[in-house]
Amino acid sequence: MKALLIFSIMLSGYFLPDVAKPGTKEYLNYSIIKDDKTIGNIRVERSLKDDITEYIFESRAKVKILYSIEIYDKMGVTFKQNVLQQAKLYRTMNGKLKVNNTAIWNGSFYNLSDKDGANGFLKQSIFCSTASLYFNEPGNVKSVFSEKFQKMIPVHKIDSKKYRIDLPNGNSTTYTYSSGICTLVEANTDFANLKFVLTTKPN
Repeated sequence: MKALLIFSIMLSGYFLPDVAKPGTKEYLNYSIIKDDKTIGNIRVERSLKDDITEYIFESRAKVKILYSIEIYDKMGVTFKQNVLQQAKLYRTMNGKLKVNNTAIWNGSFYNLSDKDGANGFLKQSIFCSTASLYFNEPGNVKSVFSEKFQKMIPVHKIDSKKYRIDLPNGNSTTYTYSSGICTLVEANTDFANLKFVLTTKPN
């Protein structure tokens, strides 16, 4: 269902990430808004230890169209010296597994897998994922890695603080930034326009 795709929209290309102090953890919290009503929440954590940066993205939402759909997403993304080492995306709908994607760097390329097994490979280094977009404005990044679609997706710069990605399924998502932090995500989907609104900033 295309409606499910909006909860994991993210990216990859070279950029300089925001610098966090070693050993620290930072959190961003967002409300998921549909028709001016809060239908869920997102929490994004960034931790830094030595040369390893880890992002954990977790969201829960309940969408009612013809019937209620409860969606749970969790992503775990690890970078070493700014190069993606591993990216995992896990999604359930009403408790049933829908997505279980993994990308693992072996030193030469990424081995890709999904819930059905091996799903090919990607032969290039990745410097940004959708999870890292929340803490890092893409700047001049030309394309990003999508954990959901397991491929690079172009980034279109709308202005100095706003960027759009057009997904392979025909949907699009726009990210707005303030001081390098994503404050608003606008996701245009087949069934509704959704907003992820920042409610808690890092200390």
